[in-house]
Amino acid sequence: MSIQQAQIELWVLEAQAGSRDAFSALCLHFYPSAISFGVKLCGQLPMAEDATHNALIRLSKTITRLEDPAAINSWIFKLVRWQVLDIIKHESRYQALQPSDLQQVTAMAEDDSLTQAIASLPKIEGQVIHLFYLEGLSAKEIGNVLEIPTGTVKSRLFRARERLKQALVQILEQE
Repeated sequence: MSIQQAQIELWVLEAQAGSRDAFSALCLHFYPSAISFGVKLCGQLPMAEDATHNALIRLSKTITRLEDPAAINSWIFKLVRWQVLDIIKHESRYQALQPSDLQQVTAMAEDDSLTQAIASLPKIEGQVIHLFYLEGLSAKEIGNVLEIPTGTVKSRLFRARERLKQALVQILEQE
């Protein structure tokens, strides 16, 4: 276990005991990656921000039910995913971006070939790649977040890697 992971688990335990400072530290730590994952899910920063805020509010109400502090990573990403799905379901004013639009938004935000390539992947494969490589979640944790079996995560990760290689080659050939 890394020192950072130990600190996160300590914050979880302190937050469960009622420490507002520890809960704030958790929120500050996970906010950037939760927003990033939210954007990956829905393609829109405002919706991702709303979903992340809602997820953190939900976390404040449910953190005492988290039995294993080490599971906080997947717990937060799952909450963000649920909130994005709820917003999409209940608010028709949000329209999902087309994959080509998402590529442009991502390219403008970071102008990075890898980010562009990830954005070009099919939705579920992009989510698996994002969670595995950018957020460092295990296949089991990703399965928990996306509510799919670990074997399915592994097969999607394999397929996503192949498509990611192809997308990177295309992007680099264009440059």
